[in-house]
Amino acid sequence: MKVQNKNWKVGELSKLAGLTIRTLHHYDEIGLLSPSFRNDAGHRLYSEGDIIKLHQIMSLKQLEFSLDEIKNFLEDPKYNPIDVIDMQLKRLDEEIKLKKQLRSELNELLDVFNSWKRPSFEQFINSIELIRNQKKYFTKEQQLRLKKQYDKLGENNSSELMNSWSNIISSFQTEMDNGTPIDDLKIIKLAKQWQEGVNFFTDGDSEIIHSAERYYMDNPQAANGSGMSGELYEYIKKALANIERKLLPK
Repeated sequence: MKVQNKNWKVGELSKLAGLTIRTLHHYDEIGLLSPSFRNDAGHRLYSEGDIIKLHQIMSLKQLEFSLDEIKNFLEDPKYNPIDVIDMQLKRLDEEIKLKKQLRSELNELLDVFNSWKRPSFEQFINSIELIRNQKKYFTKEQQLRLKKQYDKLGENNSSELMNSWSNIISSFQTEMDNGTPIDDLKIIKLAKQWQEGVNFFTDGDSEIIHSAERYYMDNPQAANGSGMSGELYEYIKKALANIERKLLPK
């Protein structure tokens, strides 16, 4: 932005700065940048000081500060460019952190959906909520351990195990619909198969199992992503509690 005159009309400044007249009028309306003088004809004119201020505004806008923030910076007698840069760096660091988190979640979703033919919209939403909420209950170390355990299976074994898990859920659903009591031998057998599956996925880590129990206790709707209703999940929990009572020493 080259400065050749001492004072500029709004149209002249518009061409000089590469901004629209409407933008300059808006800056004037909000008190961000107003012409300092009027000529004999009553036209409002921008001074060299106004040009310098406009350059500051444009520079701060390139750093993605809002107009309100820029106005506060320029009106603050303690305005320090170093503090402004530090503020924006912290903001960018937070944005980068969020972007990395989003990328991680998208990769997790992709891993899940690659094993499905075509997920439904409901499955898609449930999976997003599942991944995000799990991070509140499982430590990073636990998440890595779960992933390593899953990776050990390989594509063929993981598909086989997931099918087996679905069959267990379907069997529980059938027995619940039939009104089968939780102390029935069929339910006890299913509950033990469920426990074996959980122990396999968690590598028998009691802390991971405890975290999973807390997660599903606080978020019973999350079971829907596995094809379970809240009612079925409660039925399975009672069946598991029943076999645990039977294992306790009398």
